[in-house]
Amino acid sequence: MTSSQLLLGVMLGMFVLALGVVFFFLAYQRRLHKQQQEHQKKEADYQQQLLRANLQSQEKERNRIGKDLHDEVGALLSTSKLYFRHLEQEVDPQKFSELKEKALTVLDQTMTSVRRVSHDLKPVVLERLGLVEAISNIAEQLNESQAMQVVFSNKWEGSLDKEFELNWFRIVQELMNNALKHSQATQVHLELNGDEQRLVLNYHDNGVGLADPSSMMGKGLGMQNITGRLSLMHGELSVEENNREGLSLKLQSATNEIEKGN
Repeated sequence: MTSSQLLLGVMLGMFVLALGVVFFFLAYQRRLHKQQQEHQKKEADYQQQLLRANLQSQEKERNRIGKDLHDEVGALLSTSKLYFRHLEQEVDPQKFSELKEKALTVLDQTMTSVRRVSHDLKPVVLERLGLVEAISNIAEQLNESQAMQVVFSNKWEGSLDKEFELNWFRIVQELMNNALKHSQATQVHLELNGDEQRLVLNYHDNGVGLADPSSMMGKGLGMQNITGRLSLMHGELSVEENNREGLSLKLQSATNEIEKGN
């Protein structure tokens, strides 16, 4: 074999090798692009799911408030109207005094109902005293009602944006609602910790737990509402392994919009 033939063979081999590298690179790029498309589709589907859950949650809240106003406040106002109509008639002083007291009692009940609905829309304790006191208030109310025992401890001394405070308050409300209605729990432990940049909530109950922990993600309007609010704060929820009965969760998020935007 001459040197020219050897050189030609080497050049041909290098060309085939280069061609193989190019084809491998193109195939890799196509595969990577396909994976990116699949990831983007999953992300878009997940965002749509969160948006749908958020809209459903808002509609559910509107229906609940509308029902409260119609069933409680509306009924009380109708009753007080009847009492006032009787007061317009000529009645003896004793009867008049009885009707007046009944009308005032109904009006007091109406004001209490309106305050409760207003409190649900914009929690006064949260607005005035902050997240820690608001969660303590939820725990105290549940303990006083004897619906279940709630133990709350705070090891966090940071601060939150107002929007984030409300999100976390609604998350805790949703967790308590889930514990009461679905998990059959009699005890719940809540612990706040973290730092100025991160807030962490550790949750544990002694309820029925989960047969398949991975199945809870994305299932149920309440859980979707929780994950949706955490997503808005660049947060996450994870199921913690433990040797105790019940369910253990770790929820965490940023503490402000600056952290969220980084």
